[in-house]
Amino acid sequence: MQITTTEAPHRKKVVEYLLIDLDGTCYDIGNKYEDHVRNNLWKYMNAKFGIPIEKAEEVWRPLFRKYNQSLRGLRAGGFDIKAEEYWDCLRAGAEHFLFPNKEVQRLLQSLPQAEKWIFTNCSEKHATHALELLGLKDSFKGVIGADIMGDTCKPEPAAFEIALKHIGADPASTAMFEDSVKNLRTAKALGITTLLVAGPTALEEGASTSADLQHCDGIVSSLSEAEVRRALPNLWAA
Repeated sequence: MQITTTEAPHRKKVVEYLLIDLDGTCYDIGNKYEDHVRNNLWKYMNAKFGIPIEKAEEVWRPLFRKYNQSLRGLRAGGFDIKAEEYWDCLRAGAEHFLFPNKEVQRLLQSLPQAEKWIFTNCSEKHATHALELLGLKDSFKGVIGADIMGDTCKPEPAAFEIALKHIGADPASTAMFEDSVKNLRTAKALGITTLLVAGPTALEEGASTSADLQHCDGIVSSLSEAEVRRALPNLWAA
């Protein structure tokens, strides 16, 4: 089932801060990078813990579903993992999949908010590298990732509270762009304006009806200026 884009009603509140997800939001998740990262994970689990590659996903998936991040899940499952080594292995080869994204560049340049932050469950180091490959690094003030969030991650409210405190933002003056409905559900509950970049992630999470999407103030198919202006015109409010 397709998720259709929408035009949100005009809102009067002024948005001063933007929290923008990385994977599947700043680039099309259909570019096979996600598959590459997961294959790197299966190889890592095989090399470090002797788990057969063909069995790795079976071990990983229930832990990921419970903890929303592979590193946290595997550690909770009893695997002793050094974070830096893990992230270096997982994100190796990004340069073969991530390339400058002119469409997102134009959108970010058009948005008036000076406070634009990447908010991701990935490590800050590798998120920054991804932004460099995408040609987007200079558009953001910084990255809030796994290191800053510590023992929590999206979609847990504690992760959002850490992010908001880190940038000194009020939820009411903040908007979030995401491809995950479950992450936007938390954001909306906190009073953050929410924009869904509809794609495979939302459908994988089971979002396909109006009830599933009630946490989204706007829905777009990609981060283009034209689509985002239609969905959330208040982002350009003075």
